[in-house]
Amino acid sequence: MLPNLSNRSNPVGEVSRNLTVTPTQTKRKRGGQKGNSNALKHGFYSAILNPAETCQLWNITNLEVVDPEIAFIRVKLQSCLQYDPGNRRVIIEASRLLVKWYSANYRLDRTDRNYLKTVIENLLEIASIYYSSSLHGSQI
Repeated sequence: MLPNLSNRSNPVGEVSRNLTVTPTQTKRKRGGQKGNSNALKHGFYSAILNPAETCQLWNITNLEVVDPEIAFIRVKLQSCLQYDPGNRRVIIEASRLLVKWYSANYRLDRTDRNYLKTVIENLLEIASIYYSSSLHGSQI
């Protein structure tokens, strides 16, 4: 006995509309795909220095005899304040790193750490305002 072809959901001559399975499409793997730049670090958190920043880092380290960690924070902070002066997160993170470094090297107690953090944040806020006004062309 032959099957009844009139009850088929896909009569002869019609193209299947099932778009979920295509033989040419490969299943995507988990995680970031090739060319994805979502996790690209930029600003203060990027580990990459451009050539001018690298030169500045070496000059600070060698000529001014500054610890390389402090020089790196200084270069990255200056770069971030230059391009995004209102970024409060950068100021807080830089002050945290500076206080952490000085606390470890000079064994500061809690009150000294808090005072140093306040002073550094205030100085960085002033620098941020200065960079912001120089970008807008106004004078303080």
